Amino acid sequence: MVNFRISPIKSTFDLIDSQYLLHKYLKVVAPDRCQRPLCWNTPTKAKYFKSLLMNRVEGTFIFIDIESAFIAIKREYQSNEKTYKFFEDLLQNGYQYIVIDGNNRYHFLEELFTDNWLIPQGEYQYISDVSTGRIETFQVVNRQRKFSNLPNRVQKSIKSRKSPVSEYSQLDLAGLADVFTNVNSGVALNRQELRNVMDVDYADLVRDLERDVMPLLHDLMDKPKLGLRGQEFIVDSTCFVLNGIIPKPDAESVYTAINQATKDQLYSSKADSEEFSLIGSNLKLIQEYLPRMIDDEILGNKSSRKIKRNSAVQNLLWMLCNGLDKSYDSCVNAMKLAEEQYSSSLRYDDMDEKSFRDSCEGMNKECMRIREITLKPIIEEVNSSYATV
Repeated sequence: MVNFRISPIKSTFDLIDSQYLLHKYLKVVAPDRCQRPLCWNTPTKAKYFKSLLMNRVEGTFIFIDIESAFIAIKREYQSNEKTYKFFEDLLQNGYQYIVIDGNNRYHFLEELFTDNWLIPQGEYQYISDVSTGRIETFQVVNRQRKFSNLPNRVQKSIKSRKSPVSEYSQLDLAGLADVFTNVNSGVALNRQELRNVMDVDYADLVRDLERDVMPLLHDLMDKPKLGLRGQEFIVDSTCFVLNGIIPKPDAESVYTAINQATKDQLYSSKADSEEFSLIGSNLKLIQEYLPRMIDDEILGNKSSRKIKRNSAVQNLLWMLCNGLDKSYDSCVNAMKLAEEQYSSSLRYDDMDEKSFRDSCEGMNKECMRIREITLKPIIEEVNSSYATV
């Protein structure tokens, strides 16, 4: 159950012409905390264009009036609180509305009406009279593919297509998260997308770090923003460093499996900004070293420019956070030793015959234990070799 300091209030529900919608909601923002990345490709845009022509547009645009919401926020929040700062910053940056649902549709209309989307060639049908349902046809030919090239009657019809618009005049970050979750209740949001919208410190910290290490994430995976895969990698890595292996003085370390439940628990816990800062600084260091490491074929193939395994970066991160010397040569030697272990045939009898390679493919307790058994001596060996130089 969400404890609202400010109850969400929906002020209006209207049917608005497409052209007027862009005029009224001109200065719109879609914050990372409550939006999936823009993901419409050309076929999706073409389908929506056809639905506009045939007056079959479905889906409600949902906006938040930032200025109206901020009036209520100022009554309930102090100026140093996160919700206050979030809405204040949006206003100071000139934004008037937050779009919660309909961001892809909004941007498509913007692209269409400003001639920034080229309409595929071909013959199209459109409803020219909504009262009678009369259907007419028109052609889109090469070099005449912009909206402004369409017959005037077609432009007028598209501009007058109405969409349902819902507008909130009052809510805070907790309400924003609740509305976003409810709006997407029929959509298969993944767990990281749900964590991202939470009004908690870790959500902010992970989003900030995602922006800082985006070059690294692009080397790790294709489209790191899709499904928030880049954020998921950061959360996996954070859980691995903070909770996967917890050393105990004069006792065996405590091992925790990394799964969706433990990642949810991380977001529900109080964030340790100092520990997370250490993780962030070491990921940035890996990002700095990465081009050389790929050229030297330590973390990837020089021709493909892609990192060979995500787990290799996580292992290096764990070693850096647990005392590995931070010089480039130390990191290279540590990764060479880890690669030798990865290629080794050694298996652990008391851990289901798993190898270090197997442990790098999973994140259960046994994998955590094998990784510590393997990586801890590497740290000691590399650091001692540099200490004697």
